[in-house]
Amino acid sequence: MFEDVNDFETAFKRLLDEVLEFDLSNPFDEVDKILCIEPHPDDCVIGLGGTIRKLTEAGKEVVYLCLTDGSMGTTDENVSAHELALIRKREEEESAKMLGVNRIIWLDYKDTELPYTVEARNQIIKVLRREKPEAVLAPDPWLPYEAHPDHVVAGRLALEAVSFSPLPNIVPSDVQLGIKPHQVEVFGFYYTSKPNYFVDITDVMELKLKAVRAHKSQFTDDVWEQWEPFLRTIALYYGKKAGTKYAEGLRFMPGLFLHITPFAELI
Repeated sequence: MFEDVNDFETAFKRLLDEVLEFDLSNPFDEVDKILCIEPHPDDCVIGLGGTIRKLTEAGKEVVYLCLTDGSMGTTDENVSAHELALIRKREEEESAKMLGVNRIIWLDYKDTELPYTVEARNQIIKVLRREKPEAVLAPDPWLPYEAHPDHVVAGRLALEAVSFSPLPNIVPSDVQLGIKPHQVEVFGFYYTSKPNYFVDITDVMELKLKAVRAHKSQFTDDVWEQWEPFLRTIALYYGKKAGTKYAEGLRFMPGLFLHITPFAELI
């Protein structure tokens, strides 16, 4: 099939179009269920609130998987970690409902200490096998200058879990319990500096901001004075690339390119 191809550009295009049938025109077209993996309660709405609302409006189910308890996210010395974790769960539930999300799965790892371990990865694999989403979205662990370790670890764990979820000899106890291996069809990064797909969120931008602001413990009036213009600027940045006012950017990858691929960044 490829033995007569003599140049990379032709081979690359045919690999994407004919072999992998990788189509970026609408990655969500044949998807019914999306799992949005977030390091903290508020990351899905900050990174993808507009996209999530568009998906639920289209009748698709979006489920959040929150990896940590959010218990460290405060400068208020009068709020304990336990109290803050409870507050943030309530805020997340309120915010999610604004976007049409009715289910949140919590792994409750300690905020700022999300472990990059096989155990944590296997917990995500269990969720993938139980929920069986066609699409999974997670933070891009290679976002330049990202300082929060939970974000980097969350992206790596998600990537590995998606890759290993179809393999029955990984967490074989799942199979013994009747939890079958699962192949995720669509995988995408949010919080990315290298988007290859954009969602026009101009008509839902104000709803997104309202849903972000529902996280009152995180966005006091003083904090919001910086974060509202910051979030609008991010949406304008993606919007400029997309040819619209406000947009969110994602980076989708073929599953085959998530391993030993020197040209994955060309997608």
